[in-house]
Amino acid sequence: MKLLLRSAVLASACALGFTTLPAPAADKVQLTAEVASSVRPPFEQFIKIYEKKHPDATISAKYLGGGPIQADVESDNPIDIVVVGKNQTDKVLAHINKPVAILTNREVLIIPRGSTKVKSLADLAKPGIRVGMANGAGSAVGTLARQMLKKAADDPAFGADFPVKVRGNSPAYFDKLQSEDDVLTGLDKGEADVAIGFVSSVDPSKYQAIPIVDKYNIDSVYYIFIPKAAKNPKEAADMVTLMSNVQGQAILHSHRYLPPPK
Repeated sequence: MKLLLRSAVLASACALGFTTLPAPAADKVQLTAEVASSVRPPFEQFIKIYEKKHPDATISAKYLGGGPIQADVESDNPIDIVVVGKNQTDKVLAHINKPVAILTNREVLIIPRGSTKVKSLADLAKPGIRVGMANGAGSAVGTLARQMLKKAADDPAFGADFPVKVRGNSPAYFDKLQSEDDVLTGLDKGEADVAIGFVSSVDPSKYQAIPIVDKYNIDSVYYIFIPKAAKNPKEAADMVTLMSNVQGQAILHSHRYLPPPK
């Protein structure tokens, strides 16, 4: 009888112990993002803010050129968040939910600190000047650079052959590059004397900026959107809100971006 009683007590205690064990932690939501490389610095900051606000979620981001991002969205790859320029956004409207404009970027000439080889836009056509630009097929940042050169060519001061001269000064190193990150890497490695890039990329500790006057310049609007193929659209919506609200706009402004068009 005593043995049976002890067994019953032990069984009850074990059962009680099992019922009071903590429940296993739920798996975190894994969001994926594809982001234009020129927006990398602020987006990394936004990821930290988002994950602090949502401890049950993480964001894995790829920073790419506009062409590869467009191809992935058109293929309906399961991406939750996309940040890319207007040229690509306009081409994927059938595959995405409503895009939200979040920033405007502007073309600029970027040179290493202390360099004096290039002083103006006209210098890009001079013999011996090596011009870094994204020449890969479908490159968004390269397309913008070529549009800027074409606008300058409409001015007799530059001449109709200005774009051809500048492209001729771009070393083979840049022939297949897609993103601004890659172009700046080439500049850092000494493969170019100057790069055509965005004002937001001018890190004052490394580079100097040579402004391009407005009549030749190209402003590029960037959007954030959720593709229709996203696996986590509800969770992704909060990143759209974060980047477009007052706090998000202040962060983007601190990274030298201009406001989006109203």
